[in-house]
Amino acid sequence: MHPRLKPLAALLAVSFAPAAFAVDQLAYLDPVVVTATRQAQRANEAIADVPIIDKQDIENAGPATTLAELLGRSTGIEFGRSGGRGADESVFIRGTNSGHALILLDGMRINSATTGATAIQMIPLSQIERVEVLRGPASALYGSDAIGGVIQIFTKAGSDAPRLTVQAGAGTASTYETNLAHTNRIGNFSYGIKAGLSGTQGINGIESPNYPGYNPDKDGYRNNNLNLNAGYRFNADTEVGAGFFNAQTVSRYDAYQWDPNIFATVNANRNYEMKHRTAGTYAFATFAPVSIWKSSVRIAQGIDRTESPESVIGDPISLFKTTQNQYTWQNDIALPIGSLLAGLERREQEVDSTKDYSVKSRSINSAILGWNASINAHAIQLNARSDDNSQFGQHQTWLAGYGYRLTPAWRVAASFGTAFKAPTMNELYFPNTPGVGSGNTNLLPEESRNGEISLRYQQGRNQARITYFHNKIRNLIEWTTDPNTYFSTPTNVGQARIEGIELSAGTSAGSWLLNANATFQDPKDMDTGEQLRRRAKAFGNLSATYVAGAFKGGIEWKMVGTRYDDPHWLTRKNQVRMSSYALTNLFGEYAIAKDWSLFARIDNLFDKEYEVARSTSVIYGTPGLSAFAGIRYTLH
Repeated sequence: MHPRLKPLAALLAVSFAPAAFAVDQLAYLDPVVVTATRQAQRANEAIADVPIIDKQDIENAGPATTLAELLGRSTGIEFGRSGGRGADESVFIRGTNSGHALILLDGMRINSATTGATAIQMIPLSQIERVEVLRGPASALYGSDAIGGVIQIFTKAGSDAPRLTVQAGAGTASTYETNLAHTNRIGNFSYGIKAGLSGTQGINGIESPNYPGYNPDKDGYRNNNLNLNAGYRFNADTEVGAGFFNAQTVSRYDAYQWDPNIFATVNANRNYEMKHRTAGTYAFATFAPVSIWKSSVRIAQGIDRTESPESVIGDPISLFKTTQNQYTWQNDIALPIGSLLAGLERREQEVDSTKDYSVKSRSINSAILGWNASINAHAIQLNARSDDNSQFGQHQTWLAGYGYRLTPAWRVAASFGTAFKAPTMNELYFPNTPGVGSGNTNLLPEESRNGEISLRYQQGRNQARITYFHNKIRNLIEWTTDPNTYFSTPTNVGQARIEGIELSAGTSAGSWLLNANATFQDPKDMDTGEQLRRRAKAFGNLSATYVAGAFKGGIEWKMVGTRYDDPHWLTRKNQVRMSSYALTNLFGEYAIAKDWSLFARIDNLFDKEYEVARSTSVIYGTPGLSAFAGIRYTLH
């Protein structure tokens, strides 16, 4: 979804800059991206399509929208959440599992090593400058988890001119959001300071009266966040810098506890709260030993920490903390034809928990090699990577891509690659718990082979694309339960085949900017023949934005087909059907003065009832009609 109408820019929340927000024509029609190859290149030169969610998209979405919701309006991506704001959120890229999307924050992994999930709901849109989305296998570039693709989040950095942005707003369900951002460049020194507070009274997260943890209250959420960064550029090739990100949330949820003395569930009316912290710190240096060789060194640490009440009366607080130290050395070398990518990476994961894991740490050493070239009408990309995991040994992945420009406006591209996902620490080492289960140290990584081919058209603001993709995944890890003991253990039992077609188009007509996208896919469990849980066979988005002078406003439609959830623990057959739904949203912004603007957004205009997650015993709540409005001050 790109307000600028890039090929796959057909996100619902497309924002479109009016005269008051005008930007350079070339920059938004042909932006520079880095995620497709790990090297900077123009988007129209990349073999992979890398749609960008940028500042205007984020402003159109409004502060009450989460990043996962915004991503769920783009081509090939679905969104899931078990409850209201603050609950765990998932994104499914091209029908793959939520754990098959690698999420990076300023180049850092900030995911939990125990669950493998990244708390994407923790990252407020106000902290984000842009997001690049790479669909398709990317383990040859980024290692484990990138079976479905990569979502790379770039927070706001120092600018070329002093800039101050202050924003505040409020909406239904006692939702509020306020943030401040200041970025500046003084000579060769640049810095950025961003901070924010947000929260909501929320909705009732679980709507099932028969569920043991049912509590008909509002499950609220609050977030505070801080982002700092600074850099010093000695010359065009040499720069050093550092950054820090921290987000802390407290989110309420419905649950119950087990009392072993009376063998019964209790405390359903308790206000359960989860405290969650996501943080990252990094430092980097880039330099050029010779004119054709650019080298960069990066050191980072990502932290994910959750704390919540235990499920059994008398047990201590449940704590899970992951610390990941990450070291990267990347070299970009200009060759007579194309450029060479060569790099080394090391990642160290450590778990601290109230659970007694038999192994609490592991390390991954990686080597990366790649070549990218544009030769007249031809584009070539070759990548290979080896990851040496201290738990299961080495794993190699590769990617090959080719593009050909038929005419200045028409282009074809194709690629094939492999990817993998390493088992999580829970899957490997979860402590033996009577009546629950334990991890399995003999697990193999999940593996995939993916191919795709696309036809693209781009002429000024008129853009269109069609892509066919085919992905086979084996060794899928699932927790299987013994029917006699009810003891659960993860095993490599699953196979999946996902194939589909993505369509997107964008154009302008007078003061109107129009975007559309649709995905038709068959996400199938090959062992059972079932449709993969929470994934639709068809979904899409439409948007129309009107831009005139100081005003911009638009309407968005989101359509999602039938999905299924809660496969049976023994047969793996889907048990719950979730009906298709369609949502309508409105947004608008008006510049009342040079530096001041008012904005507003209405989501689910017709107050539709719908589901994004469900089980046989739990109906999760979803927001009805909601509105948010605010004021923004921006000093350029």
